[in-house]
Amino acid sequence: MTFTEWQTLLALISMFFSLTIAQTIKFVTWSINDKKPHWRALIATGGWPSSHSALVISLTASLALSTPGFLFLSTYFAISVALSIVVIHDAMGVRLEASKHAERINEMTKTLSEQGLVEAPKKKLKIKLGHRPYEVLLGVLLGIIIALICYLIFKYAIPYVV
Repeated sequence: MTFTEWQTLLALISMFFSLTIAQTIKFVTWSINDKKPHWRALIATGGWPSSHSALVISLTASLALSTPGFLFLSTYFAISVALSIVVIHDAMGVRLEASKHAERINEMTKTLSEQGLVEAPKKKLKIKLGHRPYEVLLGVLLGIIIALICYLIFKYAIPYVV
């Protein structure tokens, strides 16, 4: 296996496990809170930890850990940092504000429908869209930890040809 293949496989596996573990944590915590299995949590957005943040940070951390020499000179690392910034900003900014708007619209629609001014909607707007800063931080930490574990396993278990 060439170094590029090794690095790509490391990044893909790290991202897979970060996303899977983050969503599993959501499933377990939501199921405990609801006292029944909350299957939707396996694919849901919002909540802690941020699976999007865990995913992009595991990519960035995998590339940082596996790039020989001065890691900031890697084009792939630079691209992954830019992607991470955009995803994390979106999670805490745009999507969090959309969550607040959806919650308020649901309240307004309920009030107006109770007053008979509008027809009650068949379905409420989804309010778990974005993340609070601590949810993103937990996703970032999870992504770093998973990337580090995957890197150490790869480094000692999967050889590559230079």
